[in-house]
Amino acid sequence: MKTAVKAWTRALAAREEDAAVITNPVDIYYASGFYSDPHERLLLLVLFQEGEPVLVCPEMERALVEKSGWHGSIVTYTDSEDPWKIVKKALHTQMPNPVRIALQKNHLSVARFERLQQIYPGVHYTDFEHVVVQSRQVKSPEELKQIQHAVDITERALETVAEGLWEGVTEREVVHQLEEVMKKQGADGAAFDTIVLFGEKSAYPHGVPSEARLQKGDLILVDLGARYGRFCADMTRTWVFGGADEVTQERLELVSEAKAAAIKACYHGGRIGDVDKAARDVLTEAGFGDHFITRVGHGLGMDVHEAPSIHGGNDELLEAGMVLTIEPGIYIEGWGGIRLEDDVVVSEHGGEIMNRLGTLLNM
Repeated sequence: MKTAVKAWTRALAAREEDAAVITNPVDIYYASGFYSDPHERLLLLVLFQEGEPVLVCPEMERALVEKSGWHGSIVTYTDSEDPWKIVKKALHTQMPNPVRIALQKNHLSVARFERLQQIYPGVHYTDFEHVVVQSRQVKSPEELKQIQHAVDITERALETVAEGLWEGVTEREVVHQLEEVMKKQGADGAAFDTIVLFGEKSAYPHGVPSEARLQKGDLILVDLGARYGRFCADMTRTWVFGGADEVTQERLELVSEAKAAAIKACYHGGRIGDVDKAARDVLTEAGFGDHFITRVGHGLGMDVHEAPSIHGGNDELLEAGMVLTIEPGIYIEGWGGIRLEDDVVVSEHGGEIMNRLGTLLNM
């Protein structure tokens, strides 16, 4: 991870930028080994084309930064101080007259950008987001192990809870059960808000769990993921409580076929948009193209939603070691929805599925 500092510094030189101001806590962790949710407090990592990088954090975090293995400078402030005055002094010491400073424009707030402009008025500010995003897409062997562990925890929780479902249980009760079991299995927590939807509500891709009660014949859509060691899993399964009728079984098999087609297209050097197209072609040919209302997936890693975005218009190429979610679905208002999602590693010959739990199960 900490090789990111060297890579990002080289990028500064290539882009003729004097410094980069990193503000996303996950990216700061990726480069430094130190993670903190700063809440309203200021947390910055500043990299210079020439000079020692600086990590700015609250004084109460200093000991944790030192224990993280960070080898650059540490600049801290107390809650009673204006951190920007301290930042100004630290930055001007190393960089009195910059011309170009790179930012994470997707993350930096307007208020904080204005404070930075007060420190360096007249500077040309550029966007460093693409450099950071690109560096995180291909996962190291250690990162793949962490994601696999998160996937394994997620599946054990889903199996445990699915085996004990009963008629009359509510969506929220199932959510609580899943998240409790994930923690008991070693998860640091849920990677995102768990989704459990029964019956017709499954037609809403990001529906909100409620007090709706499970009835025989209901579709059950479960979208969940564990977080382990800062890395995420993300998987979806759709079942039918009491067994699927012929129509539902055909649709389940169709979505499973679309998923398999997309996973086959996840090979090194392949066009990212063709992964979406592979799944979409299967569903469109069967007459469900208008009911596939989402992209087919996204990147996965320290964030549950990372680059790349896997949609038909993405002309970028896949690289071995990327981790993707592949999650085709059909969503029919008044009937319900079916989504099947696996986590997949891009390889030379197609996607390698990290999940072991089958997608076509009877309950």
